[in-house]
Amino acid sequence: MSGPAAQPPRILVTGATGFIGRRLVRRLLAEFGTESLVCLVKATGTQRETDALHSYQSAGIRLIEGDLLNDPVAVLPPPPVDLVFHLAANIDTDATEEEARVNDLGTRRLIDWIRPVSRGARVVYTSSVAVHDRDREPAGPISETSPLVPRTVYGKTKLEGEAVIRGIAGDAGYSWTIVRLPTVYGPGQKPGGLFDQMMRMASEGELLGRVDWPGRTSIIHVDDAVDVMVDFGMRDDARDEIYCLASDESLSVGKLARTIGKSINKPIAPIAIPGLLLAAIRRLAWSRVAWATVPRRARLSFWRLSLIVSDGFWFDTAKLRRAYRKPLRSLPEGLAQMTQEVGRS
Repeated sequence: MSGPAAQPPRILVTGATGFIGRRLVRRLLAEFGTESLVCLVKATGTQRETDALHSYQSAGIRLIEGDLLNDPVAVLPPPPVDLVFHLAANIDTDATEEEARVNDLGTRRLIDWIRPVSRGARVVYTSSVAVHDRDREPAGPISETSPLVPRTVYGKTKLEGEAVIRGIAGDAGYSWTIVRLPTVYGPGQKPGGLFDQMMRMASEGELLGRVDWPGRTSIIHVDDAVDVMVDFGMRDDARDEIYCLASDESLSVGKLARTIGKSINKPIAPIAIPGLLLAAIRRLAWSRVAWATVPRRARLSFWRLSLIVSDGFWFDTAKLRRAYRKPLRSLPEGLAQMTQEVGRS
């Protein structure tokens, strides 16, 4: 896609009614217009997704109804494409293997569907920090070359989705860019997600929300994630590259909670974890013996504990910042934007 284009790119978006997808579509509409955009959508979803679907119809965006677990994914043929943003996924870490198959099998079926029109296109795939995860207590941040040891069904299926994107590219004739996302926050964020829970705990003054959890975790504002994805999707130097996306901050979970509390005028008085107790919790959380013996239904809680007592999902963004030099929102800036948008709605 190098050089000036005579026409705007022809763009296909999956997951267009989801949290990130809604912001992406808004950005693409503003930059390229309705004629450039096609969305592969499911007819059913949450109220937010249904509202987004109706707004796309009103805006004149072409919608193709489909399901990534069907073969083919849609009755209609794929549109000619220059750029594909593949966001559709099951991001629920509690999902069963069957429920999460949209992440890997669904990706394969999407590529099978677009194969007749994919030659020369770029596919931007949204992956996750969960493909890395850890199998021992971390000694530093995660980079693009860190080991891949996902411990959840979500992480495993997203990693398999990456393998599909990369493995079929040569035969199908497209290039790819993979972005691995941390916690993404912003207006319309996932109900029950990390930020939603922290806002609720701060509002209600819950004891658990006051604990000064020391584990560092990466975040990124949804609009920054969208801007990076669009930028990389149009650049030749991002061809066949993987990037870990995150803001320039290095925040502990405790610091994150305090910043969120301050933003909603519910300041948090932190409760420090005594050093000996913290060391004991870390040993337990990262014990392979404990992981192997804990009941399967309790493993997710065990996994989540390991991420907040240690630097479980903390990204090294050196590669990202060499390629993308524009400013990224700090957490206070991003939270202020959220407050402003909620006030206007």
